[in-house]
Amino acid sequence: MNETLEQDRKVQVRAVLSFVIILAIIGITILGIVILVVNKRVAKEEDKERIVPAVVTVEVVKSDYAVKISTQGVVESMRRTMLAAEVGGRVMEISQNLKRGGVVKEGERLVQIDPADYRSALANSEVGLAEAELALEQERAQVEQAKLDWEKIGRGEPTNPLVLRGPQLAAAEARAGSSREEAARARRDVERTEIFAPFEAGVRSANVEVGAVVAPGTMVAELYAIGELEVRLPLSLEDFGFLSRDENGEVIGEVTLTGKIGTKEYSWAAIPVRLDPEIERKTLSASVVVKVEVADRAEFSLPPVGLFLDATLGGEILPDVAEIPRRGLLEGNRVITVNGEGKIDFREVEVVRLTAKTAVVHQGLEAGDRVVLTRLTAPVVGMEVEVETAEEPEEDE
Repeated sequence: MNETLEQDRKVQVRAVLSFVIILAIIGITILGIVILVVNKRVAKEEDKERIVPAVVTVEVVKSDYAVKISTQGVVESMRRTMLAAEVGGRVMEISQNLKRGGVVKEGERLVQIDPADYRSALANSEVGLAEAELALEQERAQVEQAKLDWEKIGRGEPTNPLVLRGPQLAAAEARAGSSREEAARARRDVERTEIFAPFEAGVRSANVEVGAVVAPGTMVAELYAIGELEVRLPLSLEDFGFLSRDENGEVIGEVTLTGKIGTKEYSWAAIPVRLDPEIERKTLSASVVVKVEVADRAEFSLPPVGLFLDATLGGEILPDVAEIPRRGLLEGNRVITVNGEGKIDFREVEVVRLTAKTAVVHQGLEAGDRVVLTRLTAPVVGMEVEVETAEEPEEDE
């Protein structure tokens, strides 16, 4: 009985303790809430700042625009030739300059072929010519005598041409003419034993040496003129259409060639001389050939043959156009402009030429307009912007 009472008492005590703990927790929670409510921070009301994007602009200036066309090419000789032996024989002598990379002067003897046999043939032909001319003179004398004889004994014109020795005279004249031609051919053969440089040239290859025996047609050397140089400049069809031409359709304009030799950069002037009449089908490009002018300086007055050069050609003049940086041009040939109130608008423009850095606009912009160069995330008409320091148009390249 006592044990049962003791257990009941313990259960009641636990229940009371649990109730007290719960009341304590609730009280502490209520107290914390009160403290937080009393000490809460009040947010200050602030005006939201309106963000205006900053942009860089350029002022439009309209003027005449001189087209500059950039391209590249390799220096080539205007004159090249393959020298060949016209007669055969043993090579007796060659010029000391007749070596790959050598330079020969105009009229310089390059190769001497043994002329002995050809001189002998010339002497024989001259003997034959002398005999034929003697026979011709004798026949002429006989013709004169036959005429005198016929005048003494004959009546009228003779019926047989042999009477006045007409056929004999014609045969003698033919033999004399043949002998003269034979002697002239023999003389030319003697002259052909010497091979001369036709112009001042560089030697690209030499294919003979002293003691070698050459046959007619054997290639002796390949020469190229070093004083007359040209550069073939390929152009896109767009650039080809901007070339400046005179009233006869000939290409005109200044051409500047630049190249680097060692650590120095050199430049040469050039003039257009002809157009390639055929379009290159693979690249759809046309070519203009320019002649290199001699520069007034001691070193490299002309560029070496084979040098790779950059070229700038002066093209036609485009009147009353605006040149703006290319980055200001949007897709679809549109630009963004800013008015005096700092609000933007879109303009459609007509672009007549694009370069690596600039766009040349013919219509759509007026002098004094300001074109936005900064890329805006989501531009809309009437959006307000802040204009920063303006830029000047970049130079065409």
